[in-house]
Amino acid sequence: MTESVDHAATATPLHGVYQIIAEEMGEVDRLLRHELQDSHPYVDRMLKHGLQLGGKRLRPALLLLAGKICGDINQTHIKLATAVELVHTASLIHDDVLDDARMRRHMATMNALWDNEASVLLGDYLLARAICLASSVDSVYACQVIAQASHEMCQGELRQIATRGKFDISEEEYIDIVAQKTASLYRACCRLGAYYAGATSRVVNDLEQFGTDLGIAFQIIDDILDVLGDERRAGKSLGSDLDKQKPTLPIIRLLSVGNEDQRKELLTLLREQPEGYRNRIRQMLAEQDAIPYAQDRAKGFVIAAMGRLSHFTPSPVLEAVRQLATFVISRDH
Repeated sequence: MTESVDHAATATPLHGVYQIIAEEMGEVDRLLRHELQDSHPYVDRMLKHGLQLGGKRLRPALLLLAGKICGDINQTHIKLATAVELVHTASLIHDDVLDDARMRRHMATMNALWDNEASVLLGDYLLARAICLASSVDSVYACQVIAQASHEMCQGELRQIATRGKFDISEEEYIDIVAQKTASLYRACCRLGAYYAGATSRVVNDLEQFGTDLGIAFQIIDDILDVLGDERRAGKSLGSDLDKQKPTLPIIRLLSVGNEDQRKELLTLLREQPEGYRNRIRQMLAEQDAIPYAQDRAKGFVIAAMGRLSHFTPSPVLEAVRQLATFVISRDH
């Protein structure tokens, strides 16, 4: 999920967020480019392409903001912000393999240009680089936090794979899976940012909970966009959740409010996937207001996230955090 910081900072919804950490994000960008190069031409070409497949760099921005809201940002924050972006980029590459996605950020995915084997190995390569970078920090704490987040991400993905085609799971189970597979890295970013700024245990925990709530909201919106989004605008392959029979929140909600005939029709569409089935599901989602429901749940998690920071003194950094949280639920790609 990596593009030049200058480009990301000019994106209007996040302008205020990146402006307040522009210098530090520039350092992260330079370190990322240093990490994503290799003496072997084949590996170097893959790394250079991987560098372009990212996006808004929300996770390193979150780590830096968590540090800045607690005190001063130092070189440890720069290294760890880079490390979490490497972890995230690795997860994107692996996700594209799992979903057989062919496009991301208006470009061919790694697996589309090379193959699944090379893509999986490149993702592993980036994870290893992230651990190496985190291990260069004086304490082992950073490695422990990043390793735990990576473990939870994988566990959440495995749990989601286990639910494919099982459309009777509850919202609570869905949220629990999302809290692992997506929110764990958000949680780690906030914890690391606060911890290495010297924050108290209470503040570290509050920011960690903020990251959890924000990450859950992010994934709910992602799941909505996968059903309704425009591939040309998003610049990436969409619809994989339906194709892979993943029970996401809009579908779980639709199944819970529909009558028996509607449930039977929806389950048939999901399982047999006849021609035009996506459009019919979109129509059913609109008829039952399942999308507004899911959007409201995401908003609820963002409200809860900001509530975790209610005791923080108002400041430009706090306002930037608010802008980032608002962006998470207002984005359309």
